[in-house]
Amino acid sequence: MKKIAVFLNGPIKNDPRVVRITRSLAKIYFVDIFYINGHENDSGLFDKNVNLYFVPKKDTFIDRVIKRTLFYYEYMFLYNEAIKVNKKYDYIYANDLPCLAPAVKFKKSIGGQLIYDSHEIYIETINQFFLQTQKPLKSLIHKINIKCMQFLGMRAEKRLLQDVDKFITVGAGLLDYFSARYTFIDSQIIMNCPILQDGSGTVDLHSMIGKETDVKIFLYQGVLNAGRGLELLLDAFEFTNQNCVLVLLGNGILKTKLQNMVYSKNLEERVFFFKAVPFEQLPNYTKAAYCGINLLENYNLSKALAAPNKLFEYIHAEIPVIASYSFENDLVFGKYNIGIQVENEVKMIYEAVNQMATVDVDKYREYCKVAKNEYNWQVQEHKLLNFIK
Repeated sequence: MKKIAVFLNGPIKNDPRVVRITRSLAKIYFVDIFYINGHENDSGLFDKNVNLYFVPKKDTFIDRVIKRTLFYYEYMFLYNEAIKVNKKYDYIYANDLPCLAPAVKFKKSIGGQLIYDSHEIYIETINQFFLQTQKPLKSLIHKINIKCMQFLGMRAEKRLLQDVDKFITVGAGLLDYFSARYTFIDSQIIMNCPILQDGSGTVDLHSMIGKETDVKIFLYQGVLNAGRGLELLLDAFEFTNQNCVLVLLGNGILKTKLQNMVYSKNLEERVFFFKAVPFEQLPNYTKAAYCGINLLENYNLSKALAAPNKLFEYIHAEIPVIASYSFENDLVFGKYNIGIQVENEVKMIYEAVNQMATVDVDKYREYCKVAKNEYNWQVQEHKLLNFIK
């Protein structure tokens, strides 16, 4: 069997895309994953043909400087870890821009084909690393730093892509973006779709928030950071019907700010926060909701073109969706009537929530049942394995 080395700049247990891809590849390849901040239970994610190599990420002064400047070199230690294994690999699989530099160096050392999986436009997400501040001087420094990092990151990506043999990304909008800027020998879209499966458990979300079963639970699941319409959503919930509640399921740098907004608006009995749960348990929470929320803002170009995995998670849970207009959302809603699309405006959002709470949602659920037969991991796995061979 051929061998694949996978580079990942995060914990494997937090990345369902990489877990699904690894499980698929492990059906016909040996896979070694080099990643950070591993856990002793990580091996339980995989059945066979997968070896895990993890190292704790350092946080020295030099590491912090690199993170805020030449960020694409931040994970070069993954190369050091991989070279110690002393294996020849047929493929090297780099997840996102921070893993591309060590993967290129590894390819030049051992040979093999390099696969670059760009989950997003990474250089466009850099502004998400900096909390918004009202202090003029600090805000100016952040803006200058972001522009410098984006300029350097774009130059690095262009240079490093010359050594890429196969390019993968998550949606049509992102592929159009990259194709307009770079030349690829071979490219493919592998979407972030859940596995199509029969049945799963459902948590009693109403009991967890202390509400009767006739209350309509609107759910946002995902990272709590900028560009996801979360502040707009809380503003909107001041004007929604009293039988509508909101559950925010996830962690992120905006969590404290959002909690303070809830307190200031006296929404403690209608907005509830839960920590992120392991992704394999997530469907049990999603299915317990009445409606899913997927508001993408044009916070940066990556957000505007994002292929939102939570949209597909709601579809697989067969719950309707309130979603913003965006490139990828429009593609799905253009095929299937799975919910209501809105502009990112407070009035449109609360009107959509109130409307959804009063209509018969079975029509949306029926479209979800059809849509998930197109947007599922089994379809994506077939594309992946045909692409990498």
